[in-house]
Amino acid sequence: MIDWHCHILPAIDDGPETLTESLEMARLLAAVGFRRVHCTPHCMLGRFDNRPSQVQRATAALQRDLRRAGIPLLLSPGMEYSLDEYFPVLLEQPQTLGDSRLLLVEVPWQASIELVLDNIRLIIQRGLIPLLAHPERSDLLLLDKFFQPRRSMTGLIRRLLTRRGEPPAPEGFLSGLLLQDQLQGMGCLLQGNLLSFSGCYGRQVQQRASANLDQDLYHCFGSDGHGAESLEAGLLPALQALTNHPQGLDVLRGCALRPGTLPSN
Repeated sequence: MIDWHCHILPAIDDGPETLTESLEMARLLAAVGFRRVHCTPHCMLGRFDNRPSQVQRATAALQRDLRRAGIPLLLSPGMEYSLDEYFPVLLEQPQTLGDSRLLLVEVPWQASIELVLDNIRLIIQRGLIPLLAHPERSDLLLLDKFFQPRRSMTGLIRRLLTRRGEPPAPEGFLSGLLLQDQLQGMGCLLQGNLLSFSGCYGRQVQQRASANLDQDLYHCFGSDGHGAESLEAGLLPALQALTNHPQGLDVLRGCALRPGTLPSN
């Protein structure tokens, strides 16, 4: 199996602080059947100022440590980019997942829909493929066909989704295309979090993850592991929960990128 999203590198973001914990995470992943892990520390200016060269060195160093420890995992460098206002600067020298054209991105909680769409367009213009991390956890994607707001809430919701200083969103906004639908229509792929299926992020996220899986919307999956404790507590229950899902066995058989996902050219 392949873990497409994991904060396993030590002392580089909000993941493990020590090499010891990174090695424990690696042991846990290997024990349940993972053989390859994409190392994806956060990249956001002003908080996690990671650069591709730094991540590549850290990945190579951890790979050497895994070999010495006898842990059978193959590591690839990557990063998880925040689609904020500073993202265009970081896109000048992007770190994709391994040697692929996939760029792992997440929707920040404070972002507007327009900003997210603009950043996705920039990725596509660069000839890269945006891979949206854990859409089931995104606050900006909570307003969808699985959540029908009461009429009394729509005014507040429109104000929350409108940039400060801009006119409010039109009354018919909520009946238009969902952001997730728009992103997929533009060519954005979706990466689901395995721990979402065990309820680690709450019942609503679990329901959304299951609904996305029902519709075959995910292209790949990742642990989004940030530490040994959370992985140990949530990974096995997540995998067990997936065995009870009609589509879950397909996830367990590979956690590989869905066939036909990437264009041939």
